[in-house]
Amino acid sequence: MIDKLRIVHYAVSLGRHCSLIFRMETEALMQTSFRLEGAQLARCRNCAGVGVFWPSVGLEDPEDLFADLAQVL
Repeated sequence: MIDKLRIVHYAVSLGRHCSLIFRMETEALMQTSFRLEGAQLARCRNCAGVGVFWPSVGLEDPEDLFADLAQVL
């Protein structure tokens, strides 16, 4: 998916005026962002699967962003 995006850029950093997206593995997400245990952890893993995409929307035309995401989904 990441390789096919034309407007949205793959990057870890949030910021500036460009739309960005970052993929984080579920295990890394659990270790760095959330401190879930037991049933909460199981529900999160069921939802996130093996990873999640974190988007940061920039100043591009919304229709261009929608089209870029639609062509990879």
